[in-house]
Amino acid sequence: MNPELDPKRALSPHGVFAARWPQFEYRPAQEEMAALVWSICQKGGYALIEAGTGTGKSLAYLYPVFYGNIEKTGISGPVIISTHTINLQQQLFEKEIPFLNETLGVPIQAALLLGRGNYLCLRKLHYFRQNPRLLEDGLHSCFTRVWTSAQRQVGSVEQLGYALPLALKEKITSEGATCLRKHCPFQQRCFWMAARKKAFAAQVVIVNHHLFFTDLAVRRQREFNDEGLVLPPYQLVIFDEAHHLAEVAAEHLGTRIDQKEINHFCHRLLHQEGKWGRGWLPSLRQRLIGAVKDLALMQRLIGIMDGGLMPGLRKLETLFNGFFLSLASHEGLAASLFQGNDIKRRFTSNLLANPDLNGQVTRLLATLDEWTGQLSRFVDGLPEEEALREDFIFLAEAGHFFTGIAANLPLLLDGRDDHFVFWLEGRPEGELAVCATLQRVPLNLGELLSRELFTQLQGGVLTSATLAVEGEFSYIKENLGLSLLPTGTCREVILPSPFNYQEHVLVIVPSDLPSLEDPNYLKAVSLLLPSIIEAAGGRSLLLFTNRQQMNQIYARISCPLKAAGIQLLRQGEEPRHHLLSKFIRSPKTVLMGMDSFWEGVDIPGPQLSNVIIMRLPFRVPTEPLFQAQWEALAKEGKDPFLHLSLPEAVIKFKQGFGRLIRTQTDRGVVVVLDQRIKTKRYGRVFLRSIPGGKLITAPQTELASLIQKWLT
Repeated sequence: MNPELDPKRALSPHGVFAARWPQFEYRPAQEEMAALVWSICQKGGYALIEAGTGTGKSLAYLYPVFYGNIEKTGISGPVIISTHTINLQQQLFEKEIPFLNETLGVPIQAALLLGRGNYLCLRKLHYFRQNPRLLEDGLHSCFTRVWTSAQRQVGSVEQLGYALPLALKEKITSEGATCLRKHCPFQQRCFWMAARKKAFAAQVVIVNHHLFFTDLAVRRQREFNDEGLVLPPYQLVIFDEAHHLAEVAAEHLGTRIDQKEINHFCHRLLHQEGKWGRGWLPSLRQRLIGAVKDLALMQRLIGIMDGGLMPGLRKLETLFNGFFLSLASHEGLAASLFQGNDIKRRFTSNLLANPDLNGQVTRLLATLDEWTGQLSRFVDGLPEEEALREDFIFLAEAGHFFTGIAANLPLLLDGRDDHFVFWLEGRPEGELAVCATLQRVPLNLGELLSRELFTQLQGGVLTSATLAVEGEFSYIKENLGLSLLPTGTCREVILPSPFNYQEHVLVIVPSDLPSLEDPNYLKAVSLLLPSIIEAAGGRSLLLFTNRQQMNQIYARISCPLKAAGIQLLRQGEEPRHHLLSKFIRSPKTVLMGMDSFWEGVDIPGPQLSNVIIMRLPFRVPTEPLFQAQWEALAKEGKDPFLHLSLPEAVIKFKQGFGRLIRTQTDRGVVVVLDQRIKTKRYGRVFLRSIPGGKLITAPQTELASLIQKWLT
């Protein structure tokens, strides 16, 4: 081994990076993190690392991986690096890894892998190039841009540099249901196959959490071939943005039936979004007339379609929609949905005990069994013609989809299993329609992750700027099952940010603001906000926990801010990236946002100088999974507030706080408009968990002058 390349020495003040990179800044926390990651790479085990903003954690975990591959030591096989956002994925692949390749002079084989639906399908592109009349009006110019990009080997939607209309994206991206695999004339040039092939040959594979857990869900079934797996075999995983792991794992390791997905499948088979611009089955019926030479076989196949498949599928679609509407009414969701509200309702009983629902499900299952049987016989009877190969593949996939629905429906309706959480989620669709989803998620996700993931690995690193609560990792360890690993297996470290928060951040809590429960709270906040926003010259991010409050505040402050020449942007008016772009470009602007704006907003410099947190971000207690976890903790004799509600809210609060300071020279204000941070004992937990700042409690009348003075 070359001692000069040892991670701790390489990132020291006189190491290889200082010698080869003029802009290198020595960061003790980065050096410490790299040494810990290197230890995991060499010896195995696990590490929880909270690395404050500005630590340089990407380099701190990438370099040890590079060094291990250079020296051919440590855990064998590819290293999987998983992030929550595609943006970070691309940053690692397009910026950080090329930088390391150039600086070290020893290139490493790295691959970026996205979900299959993010890749363009050349076969589909060529089809629509030859049949442009099948594209809806308004899509032709965008299709031409995509076609030109694909000819230049731009193969993923993210690489295009512009947003695709959903109607076009569904037509031209890759999907397993229609893939011809080895029979595709474009297989050697396939963007998805090329990306997957690179991933299986790479030393480092960069994915996102959704793709990682999609792959893990397949591995859990233990009934797959090589094509079923997305990722190559691995023994070492590095999770960045690890505070999101539990929510993403729950989404992919549970079971669900989505009414919208069912309708979409029916629509593809019967109506417009099916076989190249029209319903798959009507299109196939027309093509059978020319493709099947055996007249008797052709008549038999068309007879199955006309007499069974197409009317049977229409019946199924009607039965499903009626069933979900009855289910929403049974669970008391219908009234709220027709008022335009999304709602979730947990259930712990067997819904099939209701005679009406039971009868509907019995009819549904019988109709599903009859229809999938007809489909199977139809597919078996299709002649082995090249022109019908894609039809064979897609219809077989349709049969698999509906068979899975039939198997899962009774399971998802019986909420008596204490090991799982069951709920019905409803969303309004138009004036008189609802769209519902049935969910079944493991209650103790930590046990599942410990058994199916962490005990199967040799090593794992979990890092984020927000993992700990008051210097402790207990919450994240219990949530992810790391507490179930043998004692001493998981190492923990909190690495402070190099930024001087005490000198650069003013944290203000109004001393005389009404409590949240006070009827005068909304009026008081609405009167206060324009003055503190004007004091910051706009340049403010307002973080909310619910849409109703955001809309109420927007209605009350938009006029005074407009009169002051300040532009007000609100989440939902435009796509997120458009809002952020406008905020960055406009000098006197305010951005109002909810969940997705509490993190992932990286605006260095004075353009974001004021972060206003409207209320402490406690989860709504009626969220089904949260509610079930609360009850389970209470049964164990633990305080659910201290073990669940508080740590979750603190981590989100830290994320919101972290939007302000992004570089060494940034300076700004965080205003907390929730009195509980000072009046409740748990408020100290929030304040002791943030990286620092000068805390001031002052009357509302003094806030504007304090902000103005701090920022000038």
